[in-house]
Amino acid sequence: MNPIIAQVNAVFQIIIATILLGSLVLKKKHRYFLHGVTMLVAVVLNVFSFLLVMLPSLLGLAIIEAQPLNAVSVVALVHACVGAVCIILGAGVVASWHLKSSTQGCVKRRSMMRLVLVLWLSAFAVGVVLYAFLNTSFSI
Repeated sequence: MNPIIAQVNAVFQIIIATILLGSLVLKKKHRYFLHGVTMLVAVVLNVFSFLLVMLPSLLGLAIIEAQPLNAVSVVALVHACVGAVCIILGAGVVASWHLKSSTQGCVKRRSMMRLVLVLWLSAFAVGVVLYAFLNTSFSI
C-alpha cells in the first residue's frame, strides 16, 4: 500500500476513534439520540475505510500467501477477521435502531453494543500493530 494512503487511513481511524469516544460521552450524558447518530457516522466511515483502503490492502499483501505463519500475516488476518466481525455486528446494531428517538430497543442490544465496542478496540489495537509492521521498521 502507498505509505501516504496508509497514513491518511491511520488518521482517519483516529478520527473514528475520537467519534466513538465522543459518542460514549454523549451516552453517559443521556443524550441517546446523538449517541446513536455519532455511532451511525462512525460505522459508515469505518465501512468506507474498509472498502476503499483496508480490504484492497489486505488482498494486496503477498506475504499472506507466501508466508502464512509470518507475524505480519497472522496480525493482518487477525485484524481482518476481528474487524470484519465488528463491522457486521456494528452495522447490524445501527441498522436495527432506524434512527428512533426511543431507547426501548437499545436496552435489549446493550450487551451486543458492548461486544462491538470491545471488538472495535481490539481491531484498532491490532491495526496499530499491523500499521507498525507495514510502515515502520518495527518487527518481532
